[in-house]
Amino acid sequence: MPSQDRERERRLSARISDETIHIEYVAPSPHVRDLSISGCYILDARTLQRGQQLQLRIRFEDGDPIVAGGMVRRVDAGVGMAVEFIQMDANDRHRLKEYLLKASPGSVSPAGTDIFE
Repeated sequence: MPSQDRERERRLSARISDETIHIEYVAPSPHVRDLSISGCYILDARTLQRGQQLQLRIRFEDGDPIVAGGMVRRVDAGVGMAVEFIQMDANDRHRLKEYLLKASPGSVSPAGTDIFE
């Protein structure tokens, strides 16, 4: 390698570029300000575009994450965004209802229909 190329390339290891590789931020991670059976408000300065769909993993202290498909419904630039849950499997929906019932008894109906049924 000519000395000019060696000066430009100062990396100690090889790099690859592959569009199939994805990464999730662990920290700083966004926080949920409000949570309901129909959606949540996410505090994160890195807001997405209104109408954008996303996959969410909602983690509680006591178990596996709840996975939901969401759609950004409102954006408050530099603050956060309101996300509506548009897809969630029955088991995760049940776990979310149970969590909400424990956190705030009387605020969620334990029976009946919701937006996913």
